[in-house]
Amino acid sequence: MAETTPLTPAQSHALFDILTHHETYKEIEDFKYPGAIDRYGPPFQDDIAKSDFPVLQTLLGKFALKLPGLRNVSPEFWKTRITDLIQELSQAELSESYDKGILGIRKTLATAISALIEYPARACLEGVEKETPNKNKKYDASNPDDVLRSWHDALQGMVYGDLIDEVFQKAAETDDLTKHPSLVQAMHEFVVIISIASLMHYTLVLSPEGPTLIRMIQNVHNLIPYTAIRQALKIGNVATMLSAVMRVILTKASVGAVTNWIGLSSGADEGMNLLQQIVYQVLNWDKRELRKRADKLEKEKTAPPKEVLAEIKTWLSSRSRQEHEECRRQSKEQGMSIVSVIMAMSAHSVEMSEQQHANAQSYLTMQLGMRDRQQIIKALCQRNPDHLTAAVRDGVDAYTPMIRQVHQAVNLSDTMWDFERFLTDMLKMSKPSGPKGQEKPPSVEDYVDLLHRHQASSHKFLHQVAKNRKDVMSWWQEYVHMAASQFKRDARPPPTDAVVPEDKAAGGSKKTMEDAFAKLSPSDQEAVKAELEAYQTYLDDLHAASAKRIAAVINRTHQSPFGPGAYLARWQQLMDSTAVTPATAHGEVRYGSSKTVKEEGRKDIQGNEAGFVTEEEAEKAVDERTPDMPVVRRTVELLGERFREVLAGGQ
Repeated sequence: MAETTPLTPAQSHALFDILTHHETYKEIEDFKYPGAIDRYGPPFQDDIAKSDFPVLQTLLGKFALKLPGLRNVSPEFWKTRITDLIQELSQAELSESYDKGILGIRKTLATAISALIEYPARACLEGVEKETPNKNKKYDASNPDDVLRSWHDALQGMVYGDLIDEVFQKAAETDDLTKHPSLVQAMHEFVVIISIASLMHYTLVLSPEGPTLIRMIQNVHNLIPYTAIRQALKIGNVATMLSAVMRVILTKASVGAVTNWIGLSSGADEGMNLLQQIVYQVLNWDKRELRKRADKLEKEKTAPPKEVLAEIKTWLSSRSRQEHEECRRQSKEQGMSIVSVIMAMSAHSVEMSEQQHANAQSYLTMQLGMRDRQQIIKALCQRNPDHLTAAVRDGVDAYTPMIRQVHQAVNLSDTMWDFERFLTDMLKMSKPSGPKGQEKPPSVEDYVDLLHRHQASSHKFLHQVAKNRKDVMSWWQEYVHMAASQFKRDARPPPTDAVVPEDKAAGGSKKTMEDAFAKLSPSDQEAVKAELEAYQTYLDDLHAASAKRIAAVINRTHQSPFGPGAYLARWQQLMDSTAVTPATAHGEVRYGSSKTVKEEGRKDIQGNEAGFVTEEEAEKAVDERTPDMPVVRRTVELLGERFREVLAGGQ
């Protein structure tokens, strides 16, 4: 038997990166199936010791459930309200990108969340290696090298040093960022300004769904009664203030609400409160526009035969989830579009021209969009009992002690005004500007300037709370210390509701996976090592490219098509690898990276070209985001399931 060598530190890091990346997205993807929440574990079920979602459950158990306020919610908040909402949305079988032929908002958000949360997941599972940064170093927030280095050194200070206490103490003394240590200033520039600006730019400008997201945010912004809320926040008595705000947001004015309240009826439709009205109005506008497009398409000369249109509607409304999945399977295996498979499985024998087939696919996309919005409205706005309203009330009850303290420390009416101004400014600058016909979309630097313009508002808020309500800040200081301790390698993390065993956190699971690799056959080890070498080179290139973009943004060259952040490339990779139905009746399965998929995705709800950047500009951004993620199929096949077992408590 040929001898094999153990993994090098770089190879081990690459292995852990691959496994956490794939596991995180797999867990998010699995949540679309009914019953997933029943296999989650705490806080949804206390009697389950082994979760099918160990990464997501670990993040929730280690961080979210320990948050001041949220840790005090009633058990019904998780076990009844949130559980039922998640269950109902999963049972609704919201549309798949494969069927729609485009990457919709749900896929965009799911992949973005996965790309973001895999970083804290990896950090708490792998642990942060202890180093000794130079405490005498002076950082220059205008120097790209200092800004990039500041996050690494600040992380060391938070996990192993006393940086947390220094920041809290200085926040109580001043709201002037320049009075903080140079390390904090540079770290603030990296994390709060450049990273958030990059994410906003990528989501709202470069993403095909950017115009749709901006329109939805604008619609919500227009419907929020800021004046009424600000007036309620001015009330001096906290109980009266909270009651007034809750009446504005949650009161339902309908006959059903009154008859249920006085006992003349039980379960009658109580109508919708303001929060639900906003959700309903925004989604119903989209639904109405999609219906107009569908009605128009039905009347066109190149409209598909009526039998096709009727069969598409029947497939959506009357076929089971299993039948839908079978259609997708046949589509992929036989190289047929989803529309062709639907018709092949029907009682009709219909011939369609190429244009009729394209219109039939568009019709299916519109019907799926309408159904999605109706299902979301039904779950959030028209459900009885109303879990959304109850969940909001539970949250407010849990946070009432903190709200009482903050209300005495800060002018919340002014804080709401600051938020309104920020949102107005963001929406205004997020749209292309310039002479007609020469409009330019906003750049990363524009979003950096936006955050710089409004950062003083958040600094003022934090200073006032830290100065006037030290008890509130002590809650958060204690929480941040607890969160930072989850990343230590030299000590066991404090006990939480996470299902990952303590000995598998902060480096334990990484060591276990090294042992699992050692048990593979020599040929499998060589195959895995080859993939790890390629993946490590990919990671090095990603971080080098991100550092180059940080320099471009700080130096304001306006030459970077998108901002820094290796997670942006991971996000795009997840979207690019999403399978999509063939464009023609018979053809190859497409993916999110396909040009035809991107072209369709860049159309707005009315079917018009809506992207903020041209296809050429988008392709340039893709080219500059290279290299592409290498294939790591063998690594995932050989060690992926073992990794999940280890995280779930297996030995």
